Amino acid sequence: MTKPESQQTQCLDESIEFPTSLLLGKLLGKFKLLLAIGRSLVGKEPFEKKICSLIPHLTLLLGNRAGVATWIEAGDQIFGEISKDLDGAVFVKNIQVENVIRGRVCVKYDKAEQIFPEDEYFLQEVAELIGRQIEVDELDQMLRRSEERYRKLAANLSQEMWRRTEALASQSGYLEGILRSSADMIVTTDLGSRIVEFNPAAENLLGYTSEEIQGHKINEVWVNASERDAILEEVQNSGGIKNYKTKLMRKDGKVVEISLTLSLLKDNEGRVLGTVGISKDVARENATRRELERLNKNYREAINFINHENKNSLIVISGFVKRLLDTETEQKRCEQLEIVYHHSKFLEAMSKDFLTMADLEQGEFQIRKEKIENFYEQIVLPAMLGIKERYPNSFDSYDNSMGGVGNIPVYGDPRLLEIVYRNLFGNALKYGNPGGRVAYGVVDLGEKLMFNVWNEGPGIEPEEREKVFEKFYRIPNEITRSKRGTGLGLYNIKRIIEAHGGSLWCESEVGRWTNFLFTLPKE
Repeated sequence: MTKPESQQTQCLDESIEFPTSLLLGKLLGKFKLLLAIGRSLVGKEPFEKKICSLIPHLTLLLGNRAGVATWIEAGDQIFGEISKDLDGAVFVKNIQVENVIRGRVCVKYDKAEQIFPEDEYFLQEVAELIGRQIEVDELDQMLRRSEERYRKLAANLSQEMWRRTEALASQSGYLEGILRSSADMIVTTDLGSRIVEFNPAAENLLGYTSEEIQGHKINEVWVNASERDAILEEVQNSGGIKNYKTKLMRKDGKVVEISLTLSLLKDNEGRVLGTVGISKDVARENATRRELERLNKNYREAINFINHENKNSLIVISGFVKRLLDTETEQKRCEQLEIVYHHSKFLEAMSKDFLTMADLEQGEFQIRKEKIENFYEQIVLPAMLGIKERYPNSFDSYDNSMGGVGNIPVYGDPRLLEIVYRNLFGNALKYGNPGGRVAYGVVDLGEKLMFNVWNEGPGIEPEEREKVFEKFYRIPNEITRSKRGTGLGLYNIKRIIEAHGGSLWCESEVGRWTNFLFTLPKE
């Protein structure tokens, strides 16, 4: 019995609808599996564990067929098992990251099985999901490494900043301590000459507090404001000035004398920030110096007066004694008069030394240079004659082994240069060997002449050769203690030679000889 036409049509429609809904249901299930695969990949588990968890989902995605085997190759690892029982084709989808193959999704089908188009689609999606997850994981790892590196860098920077902050605080405290404890007035200014730092010593010296003076122009405390501008210009040109004597005005109107050292204040890169000035109160120092100058002047005037009077008296005494000697016939009285005469001549020479020293130190010893045509006749011979009375046999000691001093022209003060030779010859005869040679000479050095006076004798130790030119210095040995002297002769002649523009020094070989040398410019 056949069915009605309407029923055939209905059955036909049902046979068509059933496979379509079944197909849609299968596809929907596979999309759900694909979603589950995506969720598994974005989890927090390690990458290897996530890939392992994909194999069951991948098997279900392909219908859980016995004739199909699936596995994933990623890096050097294989996830899942490669079936050796199946004898068929292998279907592969590459896992790519930025167009670089990083692995494969593999499916092996038995000969009895086939791959459906939707299977190929879903396998491609799985490969792309894995590729994106590899990229995400690598970026995450890179970010973690960067984060760790930057965390360490931040920690290091933090430690370094802390160390520098501590160092700066320590340095600032150190500098603050210097500013506060310094006995000298320390003031810094900015580029507009406004006061920035004003230490406690400055407060004590000028009477202002730091708070009330900061921001004011430094010129306000100068007695002469334009003077500060002038020295600031010099500081900018030279970099600084030292021990500049000037005057500042205190808050109460009193004037303070200071010694100022001023320099430019710069940062680490050399940019000028302002100035820093260190000042000393020299009012007491100046008062002391002026008092010392007054006392020295009085001392020199007293020495000058006493020695002038002594010299005049000694000249009279020695003159009378000399006349008595010339007329005396009794031997014993002659010997006594000789002693008095020589003592008077020594005192006369000592007075001359003191007068010369006083004139030198008072600045009254004027150098009156003139052209000396014959140095021997105008300087050397008068000096020899001047000491002949003290050393009657002195001419027997002089020799020309060093060339002597002939007719050489030189510019100098004849009176002062005679004092030089009189002292040098006198020392050579006094401290040399009895009857020993005394030689002298001159050497032309071009723009200057070098003179010398040499004698045989005990010599001078190296450590004494500079000291002998000091005022009142006498070599502490038996020879000098047995000879009378003032310790002023070499001091005076050194000042004379230097006033002529020359220099004086001593050379010696201990136990054999001593040589005093000096230079004079020709002009």
